Amino acid sequence: MSSWREQKTITPLARLTDRLIWLSEHPVFGVMAIALIAFGTRFWNIDGTADIVFDEVYYPKFAQNYLRGEPLFDAHPPLAKYIIALGIQLLGYAPLGYRCMTALAGSLLPLITYEFVWQLSDRRSWAWLTGWFIAMDGLLLVESRFGLINIYILLFGMLSQLCMVLALKRSRQRWFWTIITGLMLGASISVKWTGLAYIIGIVAIAGYAWSRYRQTLNAAQIIIGLIIVPIAFYFVQWIPHLMINPERDIWELHRQIIGFHQNLGVGKTEPIHPYCSPWWSWVLLIRPIAYFFETRPNSMVEFVHAMGNPFLYWLSAIALLLCLSFVIASKFRFPPQAITQIPLRERSQLFWLMFYVTASFLAHWLPWSLSKRCIFLYHYMPASVFAFAALALLVSLLWRSPLPKIRALGGGIFAIVAIAFLFWLPIYIGLPISSGYLPMLMWLRSWI
Repeated sequence: MSSWREQKTITPLARLTDRLIWLSEHPVFGVMAIALIAFGTRFWNIDGTADIVFDEVYYPKFAQNYLRGEPLFDAHPPLAKYIIALGIQLLGYAPLGYRCMTALAGSLLPLITYEFVWQLSDRRSWAWLTGWFIAMDGLLLVESRFGLINIYILLFGMLSQLCMVLALKRSRQRWFWTIITGLMLGASISVKWTGLAYIIGIVAIAGYAWSRYRQTLNAAQIIIGLIIVPIAFYFVQWIPHLMINPERDIWELHRQIIGFHQNLGVGKTEPIHPYCSPWWSWVLLIRPIAYFFETRPNSMVEFVHAMGNPFLYWLSAIALLLCLSFVIASKFRFPPQAITQIPLRERSQLFWLMFYVTASFLAHWLPWSLSKRCIFLYHYMPASVFAFAALALLVSLLWRSPLPKIRALGGGIFAIVAIAFLFWLPIYIGLPISSGYLPMLMWLRSWI
């Protein structure tokens, strides 16, 4: 009588998931993979698209003004233009010159966010997934490939979060890292004032560190490092601008900037730009922005679309709702059984991590509901990083399950995001495509 052995069938998705989990837990190979994709996609042929794309009509010119000492008016603080000017000084006033520093900033963003999440949580899978999702987002990629300034808000903002964690973890170097936190926060605000929202993340990190490790900053470190230093950095970075624009003092200049933003589009019966979009629509990716379009011979087109990765956006929206639900339900007098079954220390950490990502997301997203001016999808970029972190956290929890099918679900989410990134990649980096193929990429009429 023959005996039968029960055999387990390993599906391709389960095998892929196991490979991804292994890669996430081996930082040398995992981080190298993120860096390869981030640097490759952001630097590949960055001078191959037209000389002027979207707001490159402003920012490279402003950067050149600083190099030449020529007066200018800009509706934003000058730091990002100084950085673009550095690229122009090194490589000349050409697309490569005024795009290279932005590409470098965009390439570093996934790696800095990886390090931040790892230092914050000691969860390598969460850090690795967050880095990957940032690297595979279309809007962050597009904004990193041109002489634009929004990516610098994120770069310095996430550096401020990383340095705050290091300040709280390294007691012997606490003053040093607190000062660097203040400098990075000041730098983010010195790109655009929206960088102020990173203060909420710093406060949440401080709450987490006290709750979990009883670590905190003293009053002098808070006042000097987190208040005086960023304010001082902000005003000092205006000095070169004021030297070539002596007709306005710092206060008159700020009155003009505030007036510009308050009056932009006021009194118009129609939007002043065809790609304006309401703040609530960003999380659903309803209205992307066409940055460049050009017809080519043989019915080919070159199209650069500032559009997020659709599946990454939609899945992140679901993840944010789940994280917010967990945070709220954890504070019920009688939490749901699914929460009470989690060990207390693990539950406390998850509460603070989910609180951090949801509070930071809301801090960057909700203030736009008060804006009456024309606003665009790219204003969602700082908030989107925390949405991606929420999705990465949930996928990392799926990967910790003892059940292969649950782990495979997490692998499937990663695969969907990666496939979507490759599918829409031609309109992120401006690859020539057939005019007949373009409609296949425009799933919603509002995307056109």
